[in-house]
Amino acid sequence: MELKGPLRWSLPPSKSHMIRWLVMASQSSKKSTLRFSNEPGQDVSSMAECLELLGAVIERNENEWTVKGVGKEGFTTPKQNLDCCNSGTAARFLMAIAAGIGEEIHIDGDESLRERDMSALSGVLRELGCTVSGDYLPLSVTGPLKTSSASLDISTSSQPLSAMLLAAPRFPFPINLEIIGKAVSRGYYEMSFEIARRCESKNNFSSKSIDIVPWEVLVPEVVTVPTEDSLLPIAMLISELHDVNLEIEMAESSPAIVSLAEQSEILDLRDESDLICPASALMAIGKGGQIIGANHSRGKESDRLDSTVYLLRCFGMHAEVTQEGLKIPGGQIPESPCDPVKTHQDHRLAMTAMILASKFGGEICEPEISAVSDPGFISRLLELGD
Repeated sequence: MELKGPLRWSLPPSKSHMIRWLVMASQSSKKSTLRFSNEPGQDVSSMAECLELLGAVIERNENEWTVKGVGKEGFTTPKQNLDCCNSGTAARFLMAIAAGIGEEIHIDGDESLRERDMSALSGVLRELGCTVSGDYLPLSVTGPLKTSSASLDISTSSQPLSAMLLAAPRFPFPINLEIIGKAVSRGYYEMSFEIARRCESKNNFSSKSIDIVPWEVLVPEVVTVPTEDSLLPIAMLISELHDVNLEIEMAESSPAIVSLAEQSEILDLRDESDLICPASALMAIGKGGQIIGANHSRGKESDRLDSTVYLLRCFGMHAEVTQEGLKIPGGQIPESPCDPVKTHQDHRLAMTAMILASKFGGEICEPEISAVSDPGFISRLLELGD
């Protein structure tokens, strides 16, 4: 594929923001409109469909969705399983929501999601008096909460904390969570607390112990969803491989993306493990270095330490797994893979593989999984060669 610069690349709406706003809007008594650019990913659609089964009404139009929440009536017990497809965020948020309903709720997902460990959240729900049938999907959650205190380990994921906060409006009483472990992905729970605050929550984060108090959700009439800026390294990789300038509209870059753009020798992904696949490829063809703080990426859609090493190896490059992440030699020259490249049902791995293949060739398995976060990715990538 031959590209001519500059590279104009658009980003989908942030699935992390949009899923959180959907959860809040679905609990409100009033209508609210979520506005965004481009098409939401399949993870967002999966969450929306589950919330509709719980009683929310969601009208989907181009560049905006209008949500009518359940209000004081509360969520209803669905007549079928809640299918989260590939979304770990949806699964954990729905587990916490189910705890506030009071009847048995069944939650499931695709093959990849069924391999993801839900024990941090299921353990909290059990401590609070709920019945949870297992630590992996498919599972059922039966509420209501019966006790008011539990401990929560946030050293592997911030999603359980976000789930408990955003489901709290339907809890029967305040709960206290003792926080255990060194927090990872801090920006995501900070996002949750900020969105909850905009919906009139008075709850605040504490690194030791949090009192989460139920509240009446009041969502702004119109919410603008930002773009999925964690996909910027995907565009950076296209730009680097094809030697074209990058033109893109986005918010202020995160520290890790700035560090990656500056080709820093050390890339700390404690809070941004989602960047690891394209970041590793960029480091391999660039100056190299070390990725640290990324152990929790093993619990993503794939084990992203091992799957990233596998991906680089497919394209004739190499990296070494370390105690904290990866050690990646620089100056590597990719080559066309001999065999089909597996994507392990991991959208970020798939997008990175397709970008490498756009320059060096190769057969990529299950490329359609990229639609989890960016439904327009494949068509935009193909259009770049026109």
